[in-house]
Amino acid sequence: MSYKKPQPLISAKSHDSCPVCGQISYSVSGVHPQCSVEQADAKRMKHGSKIPKKSKPLSAAKPWQRFCPKCKAVQHVRKKICNCGHTFAVRAIPPTGESEIS
Repeated sequence: MSYKKPQPLISAKSHDSCPVCGQISYSVSGVHPQCSVEQADAKRMKHGSKIPKKSKPLSAAKPWQRFCPKCKAVQHVRKKICNCGHTFAVRAIPPTGESEIS
């Protein structure tokens, strides 16, 4: 018995390799979808630092958020010091009425 495989009648077309990662790509465009997303993200992230951040209006704050008056960044209400160095005022907690009951 022979273990030799027969020669194919039609030669198989070699697939193109992805220009980003170098592996064989089966997509029509020749680039993996993951690789094209990475390319698009790289362009966006490269130019993303130049785009100024828009500050939110004060009315858009959630009950657990507050805005830093110095840099206008959104902070959590429990945060005492902003990243810019501004220190938030801390209110004194009023005593509870338990001692007044007795």
